[in-house]
Amino acid sequence: MTSSPALVSAPRAESPLAASAPGSAAAPRTRRLPRLLGLAAAELSLLRRNRMQLGTAIVLPLALPFFFLPLAQNGASGAALAGVLGTGFVVVLLFVVYYNLLSAYVARRQDLVLKRLRTGEASDATVLAATATPALLLAAVMITLTTALSIPLLDLPLPENPLVLALGLGLGAVMLVPLALVTANITRTVESAQVTSLPAMAVLMIGAGGILPLDLLPEWAARLITFLPSAPITALVRLGWLGIDADGAAVAGADAWLLTAGQTGILLAWTLVGALIVREHFRWEPRG
Repeated sequence: MTSSPALVSAPRAESPLAASAPGSAAAPRTRRLPRLLGLAAAELSLLRRNRMQLGTAIVLPLALPFFFLPLAQNGASGAALAGVLGTGFVVVLLFVVYYNLLSAYVARRQDLVLKRLRTGEASDATVLAATATPALLLAAVMITLTTALSIPLLDLPLPENPLVLALGLGLGAVMLVPLALVTANITRTVESAQVTSLPAMAVLMIGAGGILPLDLLPEWAARLITFLPSAPITALVRLGWLGIDADGAAVAGADAWLLTAGQTGILLAWTLVGALIVREHFRWEPRG
């Protein structure tokens, strides 16, 4: 049996991801889940070795409630705390999901791991999803711990609608995966990711309300910002935790479902646009 030209031309990668690529072309499609889990487990082992990224992903979320503790001690309202927590959750997702995945995709591409994995049975979507799975799971665990810590520390009530809260944070995390892949296209090295990630992070922080106060902006600018990818995350955090909108007004019943549907639609639209760009233009090999 002759070897694939791609495998012959690619230098042997030391990453366990490369070693986990399936080798039999006759395996049935029903093995997609085992392939995904196997590749994700290999990616998780690589994440555990990167102590800097893993430490940031653990320490930053747990430090978030303590960062906002002075606001609670100074009598900030629950609406204000929910707003800043929504912004804080966006920061957590940026570092735990977006930046970690950007670095991972660039590193795997530069080491020719992605190219090698494509020669196996795993589909392109499986390869990319497997790389993202550990970061998404870690984000879910850390946000859950941050939420549990914030309630007693900041004297916040239990979330009024946990499903809406989980929906906003979950879709927000998934939306950042194609964004990381799109950014990886313009990132040549892992070190340069610190520069190429800055524009996206700045835009997402503006959308989350962490840079520009919306009440000081013209109405057209404030309305435009609400359509940025991160704005629905903070909106759904406020709605899911306290049942309020951006103005602090209580929202319930049909109005709450309409607001949830609208914000969810924005997140899904950005996710779809990013996925389409990735499907057509993602670079699987280093640029020559």
